[in-house]
Amino acid sequence: MDSKIAYNTRIYADLQGLKQLQYEKNTDAAKKEVSQQFESLLMQMVLHSMRDANKSFSSGLFGSSQMDLYQDMFDKQLSLMLPKSGLGFAEIVEKNIDQMQNAKPLPDNNVAAPTFTQPQKITPAVNHPAVRPAVLPLQEKSTTQMTFDSPEDFIKKLWPSAKLAASFIGASPAILLAQAALETNWGKSILPQGKSGSSYNLFNIKAGSSWTNKTTTVASLEQRNGVLVKEKSDFRSYDSYDESFLDYINLLRQNERYSDALNKANNPEQFTHALQNAGYATDENYAKKVMDIFSSQNFKSLIASIK
Repeated sequence: MDSKIAYNTRIYADLQGLKQLQYEKNTDAAKKEVSQQFESLLMQMVLHSMRDANKSFSSGLFGSSQMDLYQDMFDKQLSLMLPKSGLGFAEIVEKNIDQMQNAKPLPDNNVAAPTFTQPQKITPAVNHPAVRPAVLPLQEKSTTQMTFDSPEDFIKKLWPSAKLAASFIGASPAILLAQAALETNWGKSILPQGKSGSSYNLFNIKAGSSWTNKTTTVASLEQRNGVLVKEKSDFRSYDSYDESFLDYINLLRQNERYSDALNKANNPEQFTHALQNAGYATDENYAKKVMDIFSSQNFKSLIASIK
């Protein structure tokens, strides 16, 4: 390397000398000087830390801003004038520069193609990065093509799905079944899909703008200001009752208006009233009707027999 450049880079205030390094043709000499510059920067950090640690002892009668300025200038120049291999850090940097220069990029045809796993069929009601959607375990058997002969049959067949869904919010599976029983008349009034199919929609969840999966359009009775009004609405449609349960849980978890209901999920009565207060249903007696089923002796006996 040109001795002038080597000398200039040993004066901390001469930035021009450092700039000339990029034009240096002797690459071995240039990278050695760059490595030593890194070593001097490390030394500056060490000296600065030492000065800060002793600042309380040096301040006072003999302390001043001018003294601090001259001390800083002295430390920077001292770090450049120390033995070039005093720390051994320069040699490490130089070896890394050699490794980076010798590294060869992989050709495009050697880049591994990204792999993707098959997504679950359940789509969250609203994309919310803070909440992971509840999904079915791969080994879980979907409850499809299922009809119900009685309330006992309804509870018996849907208990595993209700138990899985309830575990995501800390609720009782029984309160979810009571709500589904009210919504579907114990599985006898589940919304159809087409002429002969089923929507598997146990909670009569409507399809808003965020829903991109299957829908079914049916007429429904809605209570508006105490008056029943017949309306045509789009409802969500699923491939199984398992998906219906888990989409209901996702709906609650991904909408802030149901946060109070989730906080009270372990208390069935408070949970259902919080749902009603959040506007889950238009029926003014919705919570009472769910709790009437949940609290009935017959329902309790059926749940006890399943457990």
